[in-house]
Amino acid sequence: AAAAAAWWVAAASAGGMPLGLDLGPLATRCVHEFIPQDADGTVELFVESGGKLEVHMTIEGPMATGWDKIPEAGESTAMLFDKVISNGREEDFDDSFLFSFKSDGGAYRVCVSNDMNRVANKVVQVDIRSSAKVISENPIKISSDPKKAEEARLAKEEAKGSEARQAEVAVLEKSIRRLKRGLRKVQQQQQQERHRQAVHTAVNQDSNNHMVLGSLVETVVFVATAAFQIIFVRNWFDGKAAKQWA
Repeated sequence: AAAAAAWWVAAASAGGMPLGLDLGPLATRCVHEFIPQDADGTVELFVESGGKLEVHMTIEGPMATGWDKIPEAGESTAMLFDKVISNGREEDFDDSFLFSFKSDGGAYRVCVSNDMNRVANKVVQVDIRSSAKVISENPIKISSDPKKAEEARLAKEEAKGSEARQAEVAVLEKSIRRLKRGLRKVQQQQQQERHRQAVHTAVNQDSNNHMVLGSLVETVVFVATAAFQIIFVRNWFDGKAAKQWA
C-alpha cells in the first residue's frame, strides 16, 4: 500500500511543482515516474535544509510491473545513478542538482536517502520531468449551450476559407506560446530564488549553532581556568603558612 501511494504521488506531482520529502535520520524515500520510449528524462533535486545539504540519490529503470501493478526491479532494470550529491556545483551552490538520461520506455524509480546522517533531518525537493509532449491537432473548445454551439459552428464554417482569419489565429497562437515561455521562465526564476533563500537560511542556522557551541566551550574553559587558579593560589599560600609555623 505504501508503494502504491508513492507511485500515485509521484505521478501527480512530477508534471507540476516539485515533490517535497522530509527525510529523517537513516530514512529513504522513493518516487516513480513513467517516461515514454526515446524521451529525455530529467531529475532535479534540491536539498533545502539539514546538515551539510548532502543526500544519497539513486536512479534506476525501466522498472517491471508486478502482479499488483506496482513497479519493481526486473531483468532489464539498470542502475543509472548512485552517488552522494549536494546542490549544484561549488560556484552556484544555491542551484538544483540536475541529471538527464535517455528513456527506454517505462517507469523509473528515484530514491533519496539520508543514510549518512544519524542525527539531522533533511528536507528535499524532487522533480522528475519528461521531454515527451502531447500534441493536439484540434484547438481547445469552450463548451456552451447547444444554440450557441451551433452558431459558433456555422460561423466557423463561413470563415474557414478566409486566409486573413487563419493569419490572425496563427499570430494569436504565437503570442500564447511566447507568453507560456515567459511564464515558465518566471517560474524557474522564482524557484531559484526560493532555493537560494533556503540555502542561505540553512547556512546561517548552521553558523549560528557553531557560534553558540564555541561560546559555550569558551565559557567552560574560562571558568575551569579561573577555578584552577583560585585552588592553586590557595594551596600555595596554605603550604607557605604551614612551613613558617613549623
